[in-house]
Amino acid sequence: MYKIKTILLLVCLAFIQVSLSAQNNTNSPYSRYAYGVLSDQAFGGQRAMGGIGFGLRDPKMINPLNPASFSSVDSMTFMLDLGITGQLAWFNDQGNKDKKFNGNIEYIAMQFPLYKDLGMGVGFKPISYVGYNYGFTTPKDNNYVTYTSYTGTGGLNQVYGALSYNFFKRFSVGVNAGYIFGNIKHDRQVTSNDATDMVTSLSDTLQSSGFTYDLGIQYTHPLNKDSRIVLGATYTPKTKFNGKVMKTGITYNSSSGVISYSDREVNYDYGFQLPQSFGIGATYTKLNKLTVGADFLLQQWADAEYESKKDTLNNRTKFNAGLEYIPDSRSKNFFKRMKYRAGGYYSDSYVKVQGYGYKEYGASVGIGIPMIDDRSRLNITFEYVTIRPELKTLIDEQYFKFTVSYTFNELWFFKRKIQ
Repeated sequence: MYKIKTILLLVCLAFIQVSLSAQNNTNSPYSRYAYGVLSDQAFGGQRAMGGIGFGLRDPKMINPLNPASFSSVDSMTFMLDLGITGQLAWFNDQGNKDKKFNGNIEYIAMQFPLYKDLGMGVGFKPISYVGYNYGFTTPKDNNYVTYTSYTGTGGLNQVYGALSYNFFKRFSVGVNAGYIFGNIKHDRQVTSNDATDMVTSLSDTLQSSGFTYDLGIQYTHPLNKDSRIVLGATYTPKTKFNGKVMKTGITYNSSSGVISYSDREVNYDYGFQLPQSFGIGATYTKLNKLTVGADFLLQQWADAEYESKKDTLNNRTKFNAGLEYIPDSRSKNFFKRMKYRAGGYYSDSYVKVQGYGYKEYGASVGIGIPMIDDRSRLNITFEYVTIRPELKTLIDEQYFKFTVSYTFNELWFFKRKIQ
């Protein structure tokens, strides 16, 4: 009965996450372009380690970055990871400053064994976010002005399922299949205070859906009974998904009260793709003591179609590095059993703004707090991120982010002799 109630709770949480996924989790003006701001695919504990994951193989952590890692789950263990994020953002545009706060439930994932050396993972996570609201005034003749405002909402999400098999005790392979869906809406409104008193609203909505998959491999090389090195790699092929673009326009004359509608346009023929991607990584682990790792990611966005056009986006690279340290995993001292994490990353942008991109730098710290059963953990991560555009007239952004995730780890498949 306890397990049934828990499963029902997980299903309810999944539906809550889906219902909340339409809410904004960013306020960046850069999310106006392409698919918006890309989401961090690492989960809470990994983010504190700079977001590493390609070579990370931890039986007590769900790692969505490499599907080969799912076979590391203990044969009697069920795991759940639920993450909540928030961020405070500062924007600086040539002396004009602003700050905003937002947050949301971000992801939910489960991992469990199917058979010896065969693990499975399922979950829901965001791919990108769109959320912005800004405007500017343009002078006209006779002291009249035109005010133009831009707003955007939505993003892309993914429901996934993954299988991983461990063979020869050192090699693990995995495949992840996902369904991508989501709506992205952009609105532009132009208001004139001259004799026409015209208000023109234009709306552009992308409705998307499609399937994608990832392949992963990991090789574990033991150094001694307590230490090992894990090498990992992932591959994601270029994926085309269904994209329906709808455009509408409304013009309103506030003096006469006349409203006119432009012809509604629905285009089913636009080509939209996610890029071919390659990831490699390595970690060194001393059992229950220390983990150190680094990752490299290449996403070939320049070869991916956006609105049936190529070379409108930039190839993106990302470097991650991080570590986790446990003072004494067997100590009765609570603080010595905590996991202390730190890391950092660098990436460039996949979007072009006036022909230029931007650089993104991040640093993170965090802790993993053991629960009473000493299997489950509460993970708390703090990140500082700064975005530096290549064109100096574009907007500088800074973020203070936090992620709180709970990793539920239960021996569901353990057969007790006494009930």
